[in-house]
This record gives sequence, structure tokens and C-alpha cells, in this order.
Amino acid sequence: MSHPVNLAIVWAQYGPYHFARMSALRKLAADANLHAIEVANQTSVYAWNRSRNATELVTLCPGCVFETLSFWKVFQRARRVFKELKLDVCILPGYAPKQSFAVLAAAKSLGIRTVMMNESHAGTSRARAVGTLAKRRLMALFDSALVGGGPQKRYAASLGFREEKIFIGYDAVDNDYFSTRADEIRARAPEIRAQFHLPENYFLSLGRFVAKKNLATLIQAYRMFLNANPESRTHLVVVGSGEEEDALRTLARELRLQVYQKTKAGGVAKLPALAPEPPGVHFYGFRQIEDNPVFYALADAFVLPSLWEEWGLVVNEAMASGLPVIVSETAGCAEDLLVTGRLAAPPQWSDKLRECLAQLAGRIRQNGFVFNPRSAQSLANAFILLECAPELRRKMGQVSRVIVEQFSCRVFAENALHASHAALGANQQSFQKVTGLKK
Repeated sequence: MSHPVNLAIVWAQYGPYHFARMSALRKLAADANLHAIEVANQTSVYAWNRSRNATELVTLCPGCVFETLSFWKVFQRARRVFKELKLDVCILPGYAPKQSFAVLAAAKSLGIRTVMMNESHAGTSRARAVGTLAKRRLMALFDSALVGGGPQKRYAASLGFREEKIFIGYDAVDNDYFSTRADEIRARAPEIRAQFHLPENYFLSLGRFVAKKNLATLIQAYRMFLNANPESRTHLVVVGSGEEEDALRTLARELRLQVYQKTKAGGVAKLPALAPEPPGVHFYGFRQIEDNPVFYALADAFVLPSLWEEWGLVVNEAMASGLPVIVSETAGCAEDLLVTGRLAAPPQWSDKLRECLAQLAGRIRQNGFVFNPRSAQSLANAFILLECAPELRRKMGQVSRVIVEQFSCRVFAENALHASHAALGANQQSFQKVTGLKK
């Protein structure tokens, strides 16, 4: 290969995660021709603010909502753009709604090598009842793969991918952004806490309010936690929106929990310090990435209670922000982001804490806990332990920041290039020359 590699990364719609990964790739492969391509600039799921990032971005179907596009419209637009760009490699999602399959078909029709980006693992396949044969046939259309972590790599291999053509590191966020912002916010904690009407102590959940996120179990676990700790001052903060929002508020009230509606909190006006509020559930609504570090920085711990999850990028964000994390054992990130470790009970711990520790045996990690998402009691036990052990929270948060660096945007960029090399079948020296990639 004598010319610079023409490489494109295609997503349904670019958002903060995608821009951060593309930026890292541009820095690492400065000698390649890199193209950021999205199918549409709107989706029915995400309402990202993209005003500062959407430069040098090609939109195949501007003004369209991704989910409403036909196969043929996407295929024709993608084929025309790919041909004009003279692409060598196209990195694109491996899931198979018709719009994504249309992009893959367009690339294959032009003889372009393809890299599959995928977060699927055995647990998500069972949850979605996806046929194994259909998956095998789809994956056979790709030349290499960039996946989340260990479970995703094993799953891709089980469906016929050769292991030497599977690379990990797909699921990354801008760790530096969340780490730096969290430290800045903690330095101004009283002011920002008052501005956002945040309680002094709280457990945090952030994400869409849909069934698979299992937020009803989270609220039930919080009720159990308060029952076991009548004097607790720790609250539950939930950030996000979705179809289950009204039902979750109703559930909280049925469980005799105080409900706080704070979707408008966080304006520019300076507010006086809040009077102490009774522990309860605080609903903050959907927030843009600019606000999210506030919630991470001032939390005691982060929880992802999903029944299943391809990965769970909010866990990356929380870890980069220096938090201990409590993660469903069925989440795709649990194996890679929560590192096995042992915890011995300090002599001063009460019998109640020792009992919680015993019940959590096998679920304790160096930077948090994994738990059974169908057991509210399992989650409540983790809450009890973390509330009563501030030094443990601090140490776990420090470890989180170390672990998540293994899933940085730079690691994504490095392995995206390695996957592209594997797809091309070029020799390593030649590929390094035209991309600038170093070992």
C-alpha cells in the first residue's frame, strides 16, 4: 500500500463518546486520511448537544431520524460517499438494524475492508433472543473486529471470528475530561452542590429510564437500605429520562420514599445553601455531558443496576471521576472494569457491617461490587457497606481511576488501527508507515 490509508468510522449518529474516540484516532494516525461519518444527525433515543463538535463530520442523511430511514436510502447514500472518498477500510457497528446493515452492504459492494465494532456478549444475545446462525452470517461479512472486552471477545470468537482478528477497547470515554472536571467541581463543592440542589451524601444512577435499566430494583434496594439504617442521611439521585419515569416516581411514593423533582436545578443563578432534606429519591431529568461530571464528582458511589447491558459507558465515566462503582453482574463491563480483590473487615466494624461483608462474599472488587440485578437485597447490602466506610469509598475511587485508563480513547484508537491492519491484511511495517501507528 503506497498511498495513505483512507479510513472511515461510521456510527448511526455521532455524540460525545464518538467525537472523543475520533479525536484520539486523529492524533494517533495523523498521516492517514480519516473520515467521521454518521448515518443521520437525529435519533429517537439521544438528544445530544453537538454544536461544538460537529465539524469535519459527514452526514449521509441530514435532517433525517435514523430509525425512520429505509435500507435503500442509506445504501445509496453510503455507497456514493464511500466511492467518492475511495475508502480502504470502513469501521462500523456490527449490530443489525436495517440502516446499519445498509452501510455494511454499501462497503462490501465496493470491495472496502470492514471492521466490526461490537459490544454484544452471550448475556445480551440471550436477552434479545438473537439467532446464532444469523449472527454467524453477519459476522462473516466483516474482516476483523473491535469489541468491548473479555466477554465480547469470547462471544465474537464463539461465532466464528479468528481470535487474532479480534481487538478490545471499543468502549471508551474521554477519561481526562471526566477526571479533570470532577476535580475542579470537588474544589468548589459547596457552591456547586447548592447550585444543583444536591444532597450532601448520595448514591448516583445515570442513564435512560427504560425497562432493561432495572431502576425499579434500584429504588426497592434503596428502600431496604433506609429500613436497615433509619438514621441514614444518604439520598438516591437518578439522572435521566425515558418511558418509565412516571412509573418510577409512583413506585418511590408507594414505598413511602420522599420524592424530589429537580429537573430545573443547576441554572446559573447563585443559590443559598440548602437546608437538610429527608433522605429520598431525586429526579434530575436528562442532562448533557457538560452537566454530568457534577453528579459524578459529588456522589458517594455510582450504581448500574441493568438486567443486561452490552457494556455500560456510564461506569467508565464514574470511574474516571474517581468513584467506587456497584455494577450488575450481567453488565458487559463488569468483568473488565471491576477487578477482583479481597476486603478484610477492620477491627472497628460493627456486627451489621461484618454481616453485610459476609453476604457480599465473592462480589467484592478492588473498586466496588458486582451484584445480582434481580436481588434488591444484594444491592442494599452494598449500599450499607459503602455508607459506613468512607475510607473504603475513597480507596475504591482511587483504584477506579487506575483501572479505567486501560479503556481510554487512546487505547480505542490504537486497537482501531490494529483492527484496520488486520482487515487489510497488510504487513505491519507498511501499515505503520501509512498510518503513523507505533507499537
